[in-house]
Amino acid sequence: MSADIKDHDIVGVVSRSPWFRKLPGQAHERLAESARIRSYRKNSYLYTTGEKSTEIYCILEGRVRMLLTSAIGQEYAISDFEPEAWLGGEFLAGDNPSGLDVQVNENATVLVIPRATVMDVGREHPKMYRRLFSDTMARLAGVLVLLQGMAFYPLRSRLAGWFIELIEKHGQESDEGVYLDVHLSQNDFAQLSLGSRQRINKILGEWRDQGILELESNRYLIRDVEALQKELELKDTDD
Repeated sequence: MSADIKDHDIVGVVSRSPWFRKLPGQAHERLAESARIRSYRKNSYLYTTGEKSTEIYCILEGRVRMLLTSAIGQEYAISDFEPEAWLGGEFLAGDNPSGLDVQVNENATVLVIPRATVMDVGREHPKMYRRLFSDTMARLAGVLVLLQGMAFYPLRSRLAGWFIELIEKHGQESDEGVYLDVHLSQNDFAQLSLGSRQRINKILGEWRDQGILELESNRYLIRDVEALQKELELKDTDD
């Protein structure tokens, strides 16, 4: 599928990129001129493990998820990415294939720029690579937090942590509590929290019984944010 590039301010998107925003306007225009818009359906992939992509990507609409996938098909979520997130930076560092899958979780419109063009711009403006390095280190810090959760925190705490993050990104205050303006299934929470769907269902059921949250019209309503924050405390039990 393809989309109309005229519907988007491509130069504006490029100029706001953490990789490119310190570059001169001429570089932004060059990148924008080589860009294309592509549409992806839910459950398709931007790229997969073992692939050597010839493009880099910026999410314009929708949401994608970065995953580690085992040889037997087990999937572990690293992070979700939303509009104006840039992906594919690893393909600028050499010819090594990707070690990750990037799956579309909501129908997505994606800005695609040829790797060769980006590398040409990088040769002319080496500061681009410093920006790319800084952005990569910031993402690595997030991965280390994820690993800390996997190693030391029970599933309840990991699940609560995702809810707190979603409240910060998508929370809408109301008289009843905080609505999450994003749709995530129990499978999504299981993948993000690295737990089975059955255990996620059990924890969500307990939180509903305790009046912490409930599901209304496919959106979660968080009635007691403080109780979720308390779940982030390190405990000995795993569920």
